[in-house]
Amino acid sequence: MSQLEIFEEARKKAAAFIGIDHSKSSGRVRRNLLRKGVDPKTADQVVAYFMGIGYIDDERAAAAVAARYHGRKTRSRRSMIAVLIQNGIEPEIAERFVLHLDEDHDTAAQLCRHVYSDPSPDQEMEMMKLLTRRGYPAGLAREVIKNLLGS
Repeated sequence: MSQLEIFEEARKKAAAFIGIDHSKSSGRVRRNLLRKGVDPKTADQVVAYFMGIGYIDDERAAAAVAARYHGRKTRSRRSMIAVLIQNGIEPEIAERFVLHLDEDHDTAAQLCRHVYSDPSPDQEMEMMKLLTRRGYPAGLAREVIKNLLGS
């Protein structure tokens, strides 16, 4: 099989994986191709091809992933970088993308309000655990909780 035929076969596999969902990341497409037995060099070429024609766009993919993390699923910016990278977004793009998200102080307060409709001092430890699990620094979490409780 010629290089062109190998590339074309891999391109078809990638197109089938992406389908009409144009929010798949370059990393997810590459991992899928490697799982299907495509050699790494060809996988990189196919991903570059689809990125070149706009069929794969990591910023668009980052926006789609981030859209799933609102309300009760809110995460800190630092945590969102990890989520984006885990979803196949290039690290540089993930770091640049989170700069457009709301500030951690604001999202931490929103998260607490979503989970605890009427926060009370009895729930302070629970709120602290929630915020730290979601990637918020302890100092920021304490400040947000203090403001919410009016202490």
